Amino acid sequence: MILRLTGAAVRAVVVAILVMLPAFLLSETSQSALEFTRILATIGAVFVIYEYGFPTPSVIEFRFAAPYNRIRYLLMLALTLAPAYLISTVLDGNVLTGIFASIAINGFAVLDFAYSPVAIVADTLAGSDWALREVVGQAITLNIVISLSCVLAFCGAIFSNLWRFGDGNFNMWLNMPTYKSYDMTSLHKRLVNSAFASMLVAFLIPLFGPIIADIAIVWISNDGVLAPISITWVIAFWTYLPAIYVMRAVALAKVALHHKDEDKKKTEQRQTDEFIMRL
Repeated sequence: MILRLTGAAVRAVVVAILVMLPAFLLSETSQSALEFTRILATIGAVFVIYEYGFPTPSVIEFRFAAPYNRIRYLLMLALTLAPAYLISTVLDGNVLTGIFASIAINGFAVLDFAYSPVAIVADTLAGSDWALREVVGQAITLNIVISLSCVLAFCGAIFSNLWRFGDGNFNMWLNMPTYKSYDMTSLHKRLVNSAFASMLVAFLIPLFGPIIADIAIVWISNDGVLAPISITWVIAFWTYLPAIYVMRAVALAKVALHHKDEDKKKTEQRQTDEFIMRL
């Protein structure tokens, strides 16, 4: 129990650091925004202690299928730090350099066309500030590249069995706490349907980027102007959600395939046993 609580406390601190990092990277963060960020960090830390402090999960999926949640955390860390770094660099009057800056600049040049969700979100978040619009678009582009790279690596690791996800050691009921009410006969169908729904959500979220940006302008802006830290979090969440839904869909599909193979083996074994008994 002590070891479990210690692990929960360490995870809580790591989550709190993730929430606070953009506020420290952005020099123009106001005191009120900093205080609000501290509140969010505290809430996140308390939730993690509650979730990981008990032997069985209540909300978090794939808790015992490491490093699934660690990958999601590292992805969120990268998608938060990348826009914070780009925006802070430009606001401080410096010039973006390096390979990541090159990817961001060239990528946004490709995605900056009429009716592009990336261009629309950049226009909405930056308002009339043209320089900020450019760096916001570049930050979104860089996050998209990071997300796609992570998803492709995740899919490759699972389906090439570099990471033996969902094998015989996979405990379905501990890793998927919301599936406890489903029996084994309907489990495969439920997993397939959930995987399809997650993939559908992943493809729809990018299209709703302009709506998300408009909501941010209405709810958390000051006279129609978003603070840099708010822009950072909008970019991070918009690019993070599609990636984790694709990863969830792939993980559920892998588990469904495993259970289908297991059911097939059990059926074949039962038929073999019945044949032997008849002999």
